[in-house]
Amino acid sequence: MRLQAVKIVKAGLILPLSGFVLLLLGVPATAANVGELAPDFEIATQDGTVFRLSDLRGRKPVYVVFWNTWCSYCIKKTPRYQKLQEQIGDKIEIIAINTTWSDSPDDMRVFEQRHQVMYATAFDNGELITDRYRVVNVPTEFIVDVNGVIRYRDGVPEYLAAHLPDWLSSYVPSTDTAQLSCRK
Repeated sequence: MRLQAVKIVKAGLILPLSGFVLLLLGVPATAANVGELAPDFEIATQDGTVFRLSDLRGRKPVYVVFWNTWCSYCIKKTPRYQKLQEQIGDKIEIIAINTTWSDSPDDMRVFEQRHQVMYATAFDNGELITDRYRVVNVPTEFIVDVNGVIRYRDGVPEYLAAHLPDWLSSYVPSTDTAQLSCRK
């Protein structure tokens, strides 16, 4: 029953009720919107280390990407994440979380080897983080600033380095409503 209901939510058929449905299914009804504190999470990365979002609070902004190995747009964006890791990986943490939709850890390992992935990746077994962030399609990207506030949900700027100083300071809500409600 839970799988069917989650698939309906992921298909976007009942998005106005998604928080209510997720709450009924036992998934925390945590929001993940621009200007809000990013839901904390802890996940084992593919290299065996533990990634905890709150460990970076006060230290570094974080680029969180939800993806899958079969997603053509995710594959297309992989070189971008590689380049960012090489150029500014010391200034922003990148973690790509596989939603597990029709994927496996073995699929991820093959993907990482084929594409020579150098940034942190993790497999969201049970989709707890995916659900907490209300991810309904991939890729879904978040920029979390140094204070743990979500600055972007999708619509991430192409030139991240130019925005890093903003993500190291306190959040000031934008008056540009288009930026506040980025949707695909």
